[in-house]
Amino acid sequence: DAARAAFGQSDVQLQGRDQKVSALSFHVTLSQMRPARCRCQNIGASVVGTWGRSFCAGTLGHSLSLVQSNLPPLRQAACAVKRRGVLLTHRLGIQWLLACCGEGLSAPQLFSTVKGVCMSVEVMRSVIDAAEGRVPVDTLFTNAQIVDVYGQRVAPGSVAVKDGVIVGVLYDGRDDAAGTNEAAEVIDCQGRYLAPGFIDGHLHIESSNIRPAEYARMAATRGTTTAIADSHEIANVSGLDGLRFMIEDGRRAPISIKYMMPSCVPALPDEQAGAVITAADMQAFFAEHPGDVFGLGEMMNLPGVFMADPETCARIDAANQTPSKQVDGHAPLVAGKDLNAYAAAGIIADHESTIPEEALDKLSRGMYVMLREGTCSHDLANLSPMLLENPARARRCCFATDDRAPSDALSTGMIDNACRVAIEAGIDPVVAISMASLSTAEAFGLDHGCRDPHELRGAIAPGKRADLLLLDDLTFATAPHRVYAAGALVAQDGTFVGEIAPEMAEVAALADELRASVKLPKLSLDVFDYAFKPGEAVIDVVPGKAITGMVRPETDEDLRRIMLIERHGRGVSLQAEGADGDGPAGLGLVGKHIGRGWVRGFTITGGAIASTIGHDSHNVCAVGDNAADMMAAVEAVGQGGHVLVRNGEVVARIPLALGGLMSEGTAEDVAAQHDDFMVKARAMGIEPPLDPIMGIIFLPLPVIPTLRIRPEGMFDVTTFTYAD
Repeated sequence: DAARAAFGQSDVQLQGRDQKVSALSFHVTLSQMRPARCRCQNIGASVVGTWGRSFCAGTLGHSLSLVQSNLPPLRQAACAVKRRGVLLTHRLGIQWLLACCGEGLSAPQLFSTVKGVCMSVEVMRSVIDAAEGRVPVDTLFTNAQIVDVYGQRVAPGSVAVKDGVIVGVLYDGRDDAAGTNEAAEVIDCQGRYLAPGFIDGHLHIESSNIRPAEYARMAATRGTTTAIADSHEIANVSGLDGLRFMIEDGRRAPISIKYMMPSCVPALPDEQAGAVITAADMQAFFAEHPGDVFGLGEMMNLPGVFMADPETCARIDAANQTPSKQVDGHAPLVAGKDLNAYAAAGIIADHESTIPEEALDKLSRGMYVMLREGTCSHDLANLSPMLLENPARARRCCFATDDRAPSDALSTGMIDNACRVAIEAGIDPVVAISMASLSTAEAFGLDHGCRDPHELRGAIAPGKRADLLLLDDLTFATAPHRVYAAGALVAQDGTFVGEIAPEMAEVAALADELRASVKLPKLSLDVFDYAFKPGEAVIDVVPGKAITGMVRPETDEDLRRIMLIERHGRGVSLQAEGADGDGPAGLGLVGKHIGRGWVRGFTITGGAIASTIGHDSHNVCAVGDNAADMMAAVEAVGQGGHVLVRNGEVVARIPLALGGLMSEGTAEDVAAQHDDFMVKARAMGIEPPLDPIMGIIFLPLPVIPTLRIRPEGMFDVTTFTYAD
């Protein structure tokens, strides 16, 4: 009766109401799990007198069992939540029913005892029995060349998998006497390499312009089986509701997405973003959604850390409420005492290093260094000399894409692309694979311990999640031959063959809330038509890098206009209060909610480009060589997207309806639109290595040196002051 009250009678079937029957099964739809978290906490009184203390008895396969102890005879019950196709970490709807049982555990306290903290005795016994060969395994990979990232070697052998977990690794010759495992399925690897699945150490899914479930489909084809995702892009637009959408949509995917709580929303305290997330907000979210957030995302508020700002320190401390208790970093060009302070705060990693000396500074302070190889930033080759000088440093280095466009991901890869670049730079293939798997797992505490084996990963070893790549060779010139996530085949030769769960009502409702996020003020041509001032600060684009320079030229030769227009409603409100007076529309917002300036190196000719993506507050950024086309491009962005205008006509567009950041199409759709956009942009003078889209969307980012544009004007990140 309590279960029906919590989940809704139509969604619950109870079996075994008679005391002589030992099990009750609660079949709950995924869409009902989330509301149940709130409702169940209010019905515990009717259960406390009957059921005793609850504890986790097992989380193997597709079900969770919560066994009740200290019960009267014949009344011991096992409660199972089962739903085919839902990942293990999301099958915990029933524990809220038990939240008030026993000794009055709250839902978060109870959750922490059952999710990813320890391996239950039941699971342990099952794993041991499979490892010893007392029970058949699900899959046996034979005739494999195993990439042993612990032993730093490649050796022939076999790998046994049971319930999505590696339970056996036997090497030819050394383990011949052990015999083999009985298996439901035997896969002959035919001498191919068997490597651990790749872990992307830092990325923003939104920056791929596709939603999480679609990102997972794309990533799986290139061998990424775990993603450490910082969703501060959508959080800067829609706050914690945006993060909820990312989490819920990601549940549909077969790969593992570990979401980090965005630490800096907005990126700087006075940024004009669409939301603010405080330390108190984080703590409330952790309590309401226990276990859904893995750690704290990149800490970009460098002045806040250096000055020991109380709110910044409270946000860092909030990571202690997450499963990993880890804080990711973002520290471009930080050195000396500032770097000491940053590392001392407990921040574990950084992905912003661009030269070996900078990376070694961080490595020597105990931080992990993520070698970034994305679409906008290509730092791996520049950093590789640090590893060639001393390969032992690789154990504390890992790979991250940060931002990867679908066109690049599908054609040249993701973390597999980073492996290829590393190998081409002279790094040993096994070392490269280790950085793509084990090093990242170690950085985030995912590699060892007596824990739920589905949570452990990063190597081909007993007790680890069976994320496996079957490779034809170790050059990474093509997509992996096969990709397995938790033992299930999800991709083959670059084609996704796994399952994406259908969109449930809750996900659809959250997606609806992300639409209509663009709220631009009225604008006149006068806003876009302004003169150059000799000696003023100008952004100097560095192609292929996230960093920029600052120059002060005397003429506007080879310069282009750049504007940033606040799109979260502040300008609209101020305009409604009469900010423009009797003047042209929008002119009264200049220097307050409309920033204007100049850029060198963004060589667009005969038109303009505009985007609703502008890191990290995602205001509308436009670059062009004439005012009319810039205005036309801004007007054409609608409710989100990238727009290219030539001679007053929209010649290319990538619609991004979800928060102005993500498409509702497939990765292939977005890739095709991107390719068309690139062709048209190249024809307008934007030459490689500058990516026209990635190039523009980073120009507003106020936490990477040197000069950026903000709604107030040109901003010097090295001094955290406005340049003019």
